[in-house]
Amino acid sequence: MNFFKKIFNTEETQKPEIDDETTTKACIALLLETGMADEILDDTEIETLKNTLIKDFEINQNEVDELINHAKENVADSTSLYEFTRDINDNFDAEQKFKLIESMWKIAYADGNIDKYEEHIIRKIANLIYVAHSDFIKAKISAKEKI
Repeated sequence: MNFFKKIFNTEETQKPEIDDETTTKACIALLLETGMADEILDDTEIETLKNTLIKDFEINQNEVDELINHAKENVADSTSLYEFTRDINDNFDAEQKFKLIESMWKIAYADGNIDKYEEHIIRKIANLIYVAHSDFIKAKISAKEKI
């Protein structure tokens, strides 16, 4: 079952197609973890998550709700972030990892408040997927400029 065509397609470069349902679900789970870090997943965060999946991941709008619901189950059953970040490390290059962190910041900014728990989870995931601190900060600034 193909859930998306290309991950993080940018205008400047074309990335190799990643056709891996597990990796897609891992990305969504990590994005969801960001929204749920402060234990409040409000409507603006859900809407930003949906828009991110449609725009950045090129996921069909009809599949978004199903994928989010499935990711919620995965997050609830998960014992650590490692199972999700392992897929990212196996399949993403540095630019794609940067875009994932940037997308996480977009979700954190969605409700107008960066909670300390949201920042903590993004920092933790950035470390687990080997995103340099300077890129972590660049992604934060870039996401804020795009909201």
